[in-house]
Amino acid sequence: MNTITVKEELIPNYSSIKIAIWMYFLLWIFEGALRKWILPSLATPLLVVRDPIAIYIILRALYLNVKFVNPYIVLSSIFTLLSLAITMSFGHGNLFVGVYGARIMLLHFPLIFVIGAVFTKKDILKIGRVMLVVNILVTLIVYFQFISPQTAPINTGIGGEGSAGFSGSMGYFRPSGTFSFTTGLSSYYIVASVFVFYFWLSKEACSKILLIASTIALLIALPLTVSRTAVAGVILVGLFALVGSSTSFKSMIRLLIAIIVIVGLFIILQKTTPIFSLGTEVFMDRVDTANEQGGGLKGSFFMRVLTDFTGPIVSLLNEPLFKGYLGMGTNAGSQMLTGKISFLISESELGRVGGEQGLILGGGLIVLRIIFAVGLLYKSIKLPKEHKLLPLIFCGTALYLIIQGQWAQPSMLGCAIIASGLLVASINMNLKSE
Repeated sequence: MNTITVKEELIPNYSSIKIAIWMYFLLWIFEGALRKWILPSLATPLLVVRDPIAIYIILRALYLNVKFVNPYIVLSSIFTLLSLAITMSFGHGNLFVGVYGARIMLLHFPLIFVIGAVFTKKDILKIGRVMLVVNILVTLIVYFQFISPQTAPINTGIGGEGSAGFSGSMGYFRPSGTFSFTTGLSSYYIVASVFVFYFWLSKEACSKILLIASTIALLIALPLTVSRTAVAGVILVGLFALVGSSTSFKSMIRLLIAIIVIVGLFIILQKTTPIFSLGTEVFMDRVDTANEQGGGLKGSFFMRVLTDFTGPIVSLLNEPLFKGYLGMGTNAGSQMLTGKISFLISESELGRVGGEQGLILGGGLIVLRIIFAVGLLYKSIKLPKEHKLLPLIFCGTALYLIIQGQWAQPSMLGCAIIASGLLVASINMNLKSE
């Protein structure tokens, strides 16, 4: 009895941190809903609604002696603080813009490692089951946004003004769901697909009714998003799931069953659900239009990923050694500096980082993020086969988000932190007490 008590006392109680991480997670999904529908008058301050939670998580983790500080955090903090000093001394000189840009690496980036340190497998699966439920709710909202005119309340934009929809095809707009913009919705569905694939392929307990319902919701939602990135991203996650399931014969059988179920659901939806057929038609029309313009599905995701990676790297070599434009590449920063939202630096993430901070500091952060992503992939591959599946599926989205995710955009930043943190936790989970 005494031995059991001693062991229980040795297990750290991270419940306060976990509650805060759950708040961060839910605000990532519903921050746009707050800014559009519930508290539109507070749309601007709600832009940083997760920042106080991030500060609390870091301070609480330090107080509880969570082992999360590592060379990635130390180096990224040094680069960012130096960049802030240069910005205030020789750059644009706007403290609010500089701090807004610095908070990305100082407040949010460390959360990846806190999540990885305190979350167990049980916590990850709880997040997954909640995402399956929320996926159904978000898809219902997307459905009504898709069929409703842009003047309808459900399509209201940030601050309760204008429309949140973005140009699509055939007179239909790309919906934003519970997010501020369509990019947030696309990234959400890609992360949600991680758990759809995982629960189909693993032995973990999950209601089959919930799993089938959420799978149907995902299939219906993808064409309704009119987003080539969302579709290509889910396909990429599926490819990583294929790699992860190839480690055993039983996993391959589950994969075959999952493919049969998904294909069967697709055929049934196509033949029996008019909205699904319409969404597919609109989506394919957008792909055809992009093909005529030299884009297409391949160009919109895979080739664009390559271009967005190589282009900024080449441009970086022509940048000054140091630049004092920290925060200037964000939409909020551009609005504070010029009074209007625009891309003052670059729309791509690597272009923004290099353009804000120059060759030395910006290049240092880019290299740091690439090394971090490659390291996570290597660790996932090196895991014992019984622990590979979830990390490898997460690699299908987290690696891209770490290297090229648009962290200047709040929804994308939240998505990158959650997905990457869960990836780190899934790599570490076999070492943790359940």
